[in-house]
Amino acid sequence: MCPAALPRRLVVLSIVMLLAAAGASAAIKATVDADERVDSPVPHRYIHGVIPDDAKFQLALPDQWNGKLVVFSRGFSGSELTPGAWKTTTLEKGYAFAASDEGWSRLTIAKEPQDSYYESRQRIRELTLYAQQVLIAHYKKKASRTLMMGGSNGGHHTKWMVESYPELYDGGIAGYGFNSQVSQWGGVATVLRHYDVIAPRIDDIIAKRAADPSWDPARAPLVPSLTAGQLAALEGIYDVPASIPNGATFNVGRWPGSEAQWKSNHDAWVGYLRDSMPRFDPTFNPNGGALTDEELRLWDPTRSPKAVQKELRRLDLTGNLKRPVIVMHGTADAIVSPGESDGYRALVERRLGKRNADRVLAVYFIPGMGHGGPEYSNLIGAQLDALEQWIDYRESRGKRGAPAPERLGGYPRGLSRLRPPPARPA
Repeated sequence: MCPAALPRRLVVLSIVMLLAAAGASAAIKATVDADERVDSPVPHRYIHGVIPDDAKFQLALPDQWNGKLVVFSRGFSGSELTPGAWKTTTLEKGYAFAASDEGWSRLTIAKEPQDSYYESRQRIRELTLYAQQVLIAHYKKKASRTLMMGGSNGGHHTKWMVESYPELYDGGIAGYGFNSQVSQWGGVATVLRHYDVIAPRIDDIIAKRAADPSWDPARAPLVPSLTAGQLAALEGIYDVPASIPNGATFNVGRWPGSEAQWKSNHDAWVGYLRDSMPRFDPTFNPNGGALTDEELRLWDPTRSPKAVQKELRRLDLTGNLKRPVIVMHGTADAIVSPGESDGYRALVERRLGKRNADRVLAVYFIPGMGHGGPEYSNLIGAQLDALEQWIDYRESRGKRGAPAPERLGGYPRGLSRLRPPPARPA
């Protein structure tokens, strides 16, 4: 059982931590505004506060601790308080849990707001170090293992953090995330441009795909037929070339079977792009006034100034994995193309070779699943179990544990048969 929690009050905790990448000691001050007992989903100590740069966080320390820590990264929207099933599942399994809103949604980097995305990674890192020290103070021993997890933007963060800080994280669960801000937000702008052309026929397209999952628009025309421009636009949604410099080329088009999501996700595409693009590329302003939704669609990050492209590329994944990562992605995801996860496997294979890539990356596709949802939430526990077994297997050189399973939650490891052909060269 954990000791009695402190009364709810404002305190300031100052913990000196070794900042591995900097190679120096620094004081991390956390302003704690809640420290209390909570009984659900399991009895635990709950701490809430703020670490530097206005990044809010929560820690949950279960009474029945399994000796390990899970650090959660939020999606594009939400806060440190919205992990949902991620938190519930990890606490029920005995993990200590840490989550942050990472500060970036409040543009806390005053001089270079585009840097807030990059700096959010440092907030995650600081929270990880802070949480590890709190665990030592609370349980009187350090965590034996630290895992990273998240979906969507948090899935991207998870891969980036595990790549960048293998000394901090033993492995990760990266749900339906992207590889590059260029491929993600440039891809959204491309899809929006094409969607505008097919919008008058979207209900017919959805109905046709539902009636014939193997439908090929080029070989089986709709009745009445799509115009040449509409057919080209539809193909343009399926085929969106993307690449990582000196890395892999992949297709971030939306996959066949996701058409029903396009209509419902349209407003989200616009909202995400409106929130992201002006931060990354303040130079883009075609008419000199407030950006309209129509103008957002015209943005192409590959044509942005070199300084903007350099900033965007700071967040590219490299494929240089040293710790195991499990990825699950829905084939009907229209927010983040499942081609991003397909592309990440290609990126890791290009960097490490296929044999070594198989030792650190396992990708599974969930047919028909959109951008997360109950299908994914119900598999968080199975992913944790598989990751733990995989880490044990690697650390023991095969004497205990097991490699990544060939099927996880009934879904096979590897390419989806629903995958479209590779993108044509840009």
